[in-house]
Amino acid sequence: MKNIKMYTLAVSLFVGVIFNACERRKLEDDYMVTALIPVRIDWSESGIHVEDIHRASVWLFPVNGGVPLEYRMESNLTYREIAVPVGVYSVLVFNETVEEDDWNSVTFTGINRYETFAAMAVPESRLGFYDRTNDLPLIGNPDAIAAWSLDLFEVTPEMVTRTRLYANDHSALENEVPHLTVVKPLPRFERVVITLYVTNLSSSVQATGTIDGMVAGVYMVSGDKIPEPAAHAFILNGRVYDANGNDGTTTRTFNVFGRSPVQPASHNLYIDFLLTDGTLHPREEFDVSQLIVTRTDDIVCTHIIDLGYSNLNGDHLIELPEADMKAGISVDGWDEVIVPVK
Repeated sequence: MKNIKMYTLAVSLFVGVIFNACERRKLEDDYMVTALIPVRIDWSESGIHVEDIHRASVWLFPVNGGVPLEYRMESNLTYREIAVPVGVYSVLVFNETVEEDDWNSVTFTGINRYETFAAMAVPESRLGFYDRTNDLPLIGNPDAIAAWSLDLFEVTPEMVTRTRLYANDHSALENEVPHLTVVKPLPRFERVVITLYVTNLSSSVQATGTIDGMVAGVYMVSGDKIPEPAAHAFILNGRVYDANGNDGTTTRTFNVFGRSPVQPASHNLYIDFLLTDGTLHPREEFDVSQLIVTRTDDIVCTHIIDLGYSNLNGDHLIELPEADMKAGISVDGWDEVIVPVK
């Protein structure tokens, strides 16, 4: 009888220790309740140089609703293993994060839902020569952004068990769960290239412009344009002079989210020249709707507006007055002169 009592006491103590240990252990701290999912990203089709990317984000949206899960890649932008709870998700991967410090002219809306997650260009009240008006919703030129998505990705209890067996074997783990190992983000931005031929280009110290008919944002998952009209301001910062040293071309390449999907899309180009004598040349205005050549044969879709010498005609001729060599003005930066666009 004494032996039976001692055995019973030992069993009770053992069960008590186990029970108390389990009671103290938090469920979210138990690595066995999450599957180890490998994520491998190939940035070669993103239109962005890897050295220009600082971080990457992997967002998982529960398909039945709930707060999305966010994972970040920092030290390694091409590979990470993330711990994911059992569930069914939609997946979105993109460069950088949603934090404001990661962007110069991009903000995000609708981030709590997979379908509504959107990148928007930051509105500008004033940019260079131009003020925002009711007729001209002025936005900044967005940063380069690329995204990849997967509508359905299921993490099962069996995946929890099996992936943990390969925790120290990257190759075996990728073979076991290959769903997020072929991630290839694609551009969610486009480019505009503007070239102008100007007679007496040397008479100007600064050339700036705006173009309207662009969109203010894009949905990250689908790449569909958000048909909110916008205009971009830019400075023409590249010059090539003819042999006479006076005439030549001036150019600029900048990012946009794309042309308006509303047809027929109107694109008006406005150009302002600040002359060497400190005066503004009368504004040049062109309807370039039929002149835009869109190239889709490169990674990043590019819209070309070429009013260079070879494409000149009477409607697109820009001629500045000859420079007054006795006068002079220096312009330091964008914001010396503000000219409302009307």
